[in-house]
Amino acid sequence: MCIRDRGRDAVRLDIVQAAASAYLNVLRAKSIERIQKENLKLTRENLERARIRVEIGAAGPEEVYRWESQIADSRRTVLTAQSVTLDTISAMNNILNRPLSEMFAPEEADYKEPMNILPDRRLTNYMDNPMELSILRDYLVREGLGASPELQQFEAAITAQERSITLAKREFWVPTVSVFGDVTEIFDKGGEGSDPPSIGGISLPTRDDTNWRAGVEASLPLFTGGGKRATLNRTREELAQLRYERDNTANRIEGRILAAVHLIRASYPSIRLSIDAADAADRNLALVTDSYVRGIKSIIDLIDAQNQALVANQQAANAAYDFLIDLMAVQRSTGSFFLFYPEEERDAWMEQLNRYMMDQESLAKIS
Repeated sequence: MCIRDRGRDAVRLDIVQAAASAYLNVLRAKSIERIQKENLKLTRENLERARIRVEIGAAGPEEVYRWESQIADSRRTVLTAQSVTLDTISAMNNILNRPLSEMFAPEEADYKEPMNILPDRRLTNYMDNPMELSILRDYLVREGLGASPELQQFEAAITAQERSITLAKREFWVPTVSVFGDVTEIFDKGGEGSDPPSIGGISLPTRDDTNWRAGVEASLPLFTGGGKRATLNRTREELAQLRYERDNTANRIEGRILAAVHLIRASYPSIRLSIDAADAADRNLALVTDSYVRGIKSIIDLIDAQNQALVANQQAANAAYDFLIDLMAVQRSTGSFFLFYPEEERDAWMEQLNRYMMDQESLAKIS
């Protein structure tokens, strides 16, 4: 495969990552929008509770006004969330070269079960254990360096440059060979002197109407002012430069893989922690709501609990999509979106990973 093909592969991977991240941002925006709508619905329910409290004399009309203000603010927040959703859809359409305003219906993932969007969850089995995650990181580095189209592009360029050096060396002793030839044909003659000359009635011989010649020429310049030596030296320097850039690119790719793995090292546990925080905030909101209805808690306590639950649920949604986007970055850094391979290829990839994990764990136990 030529250098241009390798460059095209790298661009294709960048587009896949950008499209996947844009799609996940659409799902994130829709999840946040849904959470804001649920919060608006809850605020309206609390307004009805406040009106009941006013009717029975347990609260003053100021509580109703406060909840009406909260509803207005929640409606504004919902509109903002809807605007963000439309912006993310436009960004997705832009990457896919679709009309920016064209709508589509993405499949929204439940932020409490974010892995449902993935076609395969087996990779996450190695993310809870620090030692297994370290082995996974080493495996991804090895696979990434082998599959990187950027490195393959450099390898193709280095191979071409090595051929150029071979040709430059041959210039010192291989002659330049050329083949030449031509044919002339006289189709017709006429006029004075066109007839063949004769002596005593005997015609003298003339040149044939068809003439041709052919030959082979070889040349070997013995002195070119140092041009051949300069060409060879320049080609060698270009080869050394390509090898340096290849090694530098390999270091950069390894660093990119390590950085991506370090991101999921933090973002994956954050999913469970954020969900636990959201569950606790929801339970606290239920208790405070019940106490508010019975007159034990004030409106300030309920608004505070509701805002806490809102923020916690938003953080849970963000944590899920942050991890999924980080996982897209991991796959791009390794040069292949292995989680989206066809099932047979994905199973083979996972089986190879499992063997590598078992081998490394066995070596760790021996040492």
